[in-house]
Amino acid sequence: MKKTYVFLFACILIATGNVIADEGDIQSSSSNNNSSIGTGSISGSSLEEIVVTARKREESLLDIPESVVAISGDTITQHNMKTLDKIGMTVPNFNLNTRTDGWPNVTMRGLGAFSLTQGVGFYLDDIQLFGDATSRFGDLDRIEILKGPQGVLYGGSNIGGAIKFISTRPSPDETSGRLKLMVGEQNSFDIEGSINIPIGDDWAIRLFAFSREDDGFMYNPSTNDDSVAGYEESGGRLSIAGPISDNLSLYASIRSNQFDGPNNNWALERGTPPNFEYPFINDIDTPSNNDKETIGAHLELVWEFDGFDLTSISSYTDTEAKRLTDVDLQPELWLDARQDETFEAMTQEIRLTSTTDSNLQWQMGLYTSNMEWVERATTRFGPGTVICFCDLTVPAKQDDTETTHLAGFGNITYTTGPWEIGLGVRIDSWEREKVVPANVTESGLPHANKVDGTEVLPRVSISRALENDSMVYLTVSKGYEPGGLRHEPVTFDDQGNPSLSTFNKEEAIQYELGWKGSFMEGRGNFSMAAFMIDYEDRLFTTIVQSPTGPFESVDNSGDSENIGFELELAYQATEYLTLAAAFGTLEAEWDNGTIISGVDVSGQTPSGSIDNGIAIAANYARPLDNGMEFVADFQYNRRGPSMSMPPHNAIDNPSYYTLNLTTGIRSGNWEFMIHGENLTDEQYYTDLENWVNLGAGGALDGVNNMTDPFYIIGTHGHPRMLSASLTYNF
Repeated sequence: MKKTYVFLFACILIATGNVIADEGDIQSSSSNNNSSIGTGSISGSSLEEIVVTARKREESLLDIPESVVAISGDTITQHNMKTLDKIGMTVPNFNLNTRTDGWPNVTMRGLGAFSLTQGVGFYLDDIQLFGDATSRFGDLDRIEILKGPQGVLYGGSNIGGAIKFISTRPSPDETSGRLKLMVGEQNSFDIEGSINIPIGDDWAIRLFAFSREDDGFMYNPSTNDDSVAGYEESGGRLSIAGPISDNLSLYASIRSNQFDGPNNNWALERGTPPNFEYPFINDIDTPSNNDKETIGAHLELVWEFDGFDLTSISSYTDTEAKRLTDVDLQPELWLDARQDETFEAMTQEIRLTSTTDSNLQWQMGLYTSNMEWVERATTRFGPGTVICFCDLTVPAKQDDTETTHLAGFGNITYTTGPWEIGLGVRIDSWEREKVVPANVTESGLPHANKVDGTEVLPRVSISRALENDSMVYLTVSKGYEPGGLRHEPVTFDDQGNPSLSTFNKEEAIQYELGWKGSFMEGRGNFSMAAFMIDYEDRLFTTIVQSPTGPFESVDNSGDSENIGFELELAYQATEYLTLAAAFGTLEAEWDNGTIISGVDVSGQTPSGSIDNGIAIAANYARPLDNGMEFVADFQYNRRGPSMSMPPHNAIDNPSYYTLNLTTGIRSGNWEFMIHGENLTDEQYYTDLENWVNLGAGGALDGVNNMTDPFYIIGTHGHPRMLSASLTYNF
């Protein structure tokens, strides 16, 4: 298989070599008709240019020597992309599943992991999200997806890439707004709106708000409840922008999000892989619930000087969550877990960016962050367990964790003729400290420890513009995920003092060779990339059993090598029809000699790595004789097979696909749409896990009177969903 990728690398080099012209005839690959793959809007007979800030400066998407996908605000709105799952389905080699505890299950090109490790960074207007990445962010100008390690400009916890939500900013030009009402199956009711109001002297404010109620699609026979996956969510964002002086401008926002619903759409799978039953039944005694609230604030100041800008970005985020989970997934009370958590994060970035037309462009800055994570968990043991024959609640995982970062970074690009050379480096100093209070330890002594380190993260790129509005590039980048501390096991020094055990950082170096550009005078664009990643000390979350119940722990599992290829195309076939397609394939393998929990996994595929993916889209918008416009938008998304968690006991998660269709009429300020999601009602799990069976049976006395210490749980993909929306734009 690896020979295939070597061949693909060679094909790119040969193809691009055939079209390189003399240096004197080369023009920049920048064009007014560039677009992101499958997301550009139509302007005349060409795809509209997409400008992104992947390198923290405004640039055409096709001028950036790395793989970036931009999803426009119009696409986000039309496809109802309100959850992370929908974003993940549209991008091959990207596995993104929502967890309502704020930590998504996410991998990019096989980098990253599930749950407690960030892996892929999430941002709202250049503010990193730590405890609320799964919140709903609306009124967006676009979403940018940066593939591969983003160490230089974004730092730790971006080893797999970064997801940037770019909000629509206040505009002093005119008063405008939008109100959208949606109703559908599952008794779903969704309303959202935004309004932009100029307030004079080039100042403006903007308000976005939403509210949704949904009964979900799961059923609990124990409680006769057909809405165990039902939830309520609401939130909003208020922003203001304008000039303070001739060279100083301000942007500030405050946001809020409230969620009350289930932890995850988990199901206890009784089938035998790969013949799954996909039951929409959650037969449990305690309906799982997550009551979460987030408040966030953002302040951005930009000073414009002669030849450079000085930008200061400050943020504060506070998230509080109360979670109740039936961890045994049984209809009787055996084990329930209650987790009360608070996340408090503050970040500050100061950045200098050149603004001249010189061949030399530069950027440098300082970054600091502090996050405090307080967790207070209890475990409730039911009658008949081996712990007791009564209803008993005991303290479980009760940790205070503080993580800090201090970094300096710089990045320069130099253009000479058709060539651009980019060099960047970040020096990132991090520290993580965890304390278990003395009043909850068996010894009566606090359990504590800290880990720290200083990482040097380089990035090198070289690109060449070609005569046919395209460019080839080679980029090498490095990323890392910080190390940390476990709740258990506890270690002791020579004097008998307790200390928390640690796990190491993970690192990845990516080599990416790519070719991107436009064709047919801007009617189409393309991007292809082949990559190879050396991935060391991979972090995975596992379930640890203790006398106070199970909890999630993080361990270094071993090294792997990830190799893949991606191709994206967009084409305006006619004045009214736009077509797009994306394809990705990935081969990831554990290195020889990798032993995880006593199991030799050499050569096997790590958990979370998807073999291949396909996304096909068609958008049709045609004016009618009566002044209306007919709109139809079709999407086909396919995910290849992947491996479940944990990595040492993985099973195959079969491939699956979804078909989505949106169609309707636009007339003046009004828009009426019918939305069909997963039209064929495909049954699938977005992720799987071999879970420790802690209920009646399994680890105690067998499932269905059979000895089986594990069972399979799956997170359901959304079944068929039909809805209708009415939008008024003003």
